[in-house]
Formats: sequence, C-alpha cells, structure tokens
Amino acid sequence: MAKVFGLNTFELCSGVNGEDFERFWLEEFAPPCEEKLGWISHLLKADKGERAGRYAVIWETPSVASRDRYTLPTGRISEEGLRALGPTFGPLGEKLGTLTRDWVNTDYVEIGT
Repeated sequence: MAKVFGLNTFELCSGVNGEDFERFWLEEFAPPCEEKLGWISHLLKADKGERAGRYAVIWETPSVASRDRYTLPTGRISEEGLRALGPTFGPLGEKLGTLTRDWVNTDYVEIGT
C-alpha cells in the first residue's frame, strides 16, 4: 500500500509571529490529525533558497484510500474527516485560516512500495 505525501506551501498572514504559528501547528492543529486519522505532519521552515524563511508542511498519509476518505478533491477536509476529528477541530481550522494564506497543495504517491 503506497503512502501519500502532501506537499503544502503557504504564507503566514501579515503580523503573524512564526513562533506562535509553530506552537499552534505542533501543539493544537497537527495532533488530532495524527491521533484520529493516522496522518503525520512534518512542519518545515526553509533555511535557504527561494522560499527561505517561509513554511511548508508535508503530510504523510497511510494510503490513497485514507487521503480520499478524509479529503475532498479540492484538498479540503471532507464531512467524514470532520466527524472523525471531532467538534473541536472546526475552530482549529478557522484559527489556521487567520494565521495563514495562499495554500498550494500537491499530493505525491510513493513509488516502489
């Protein structure tokens, strides 16, 4: 079963402190995704190159079926995903929307497994 790696680049909204965003992602947003969906997030910050100083996230999803079960073709969380994550996740998504903008998502399926 091939894993899916979702590469997501985005910008922080004007005035958002990077350390505050990092804390929110690592302590509040990502843990329920791992605990309830089995999705692992890797929060990254570029240290050189065109995106130096900017963030990205790589989601490690167990399979295409898992990705498709919990997300819509647009990449947004599906109703089933929201149910699995529970009622406290909606406000976390709203807060994420106040911290970040301009998300670009691309999923890559692991080859050779």
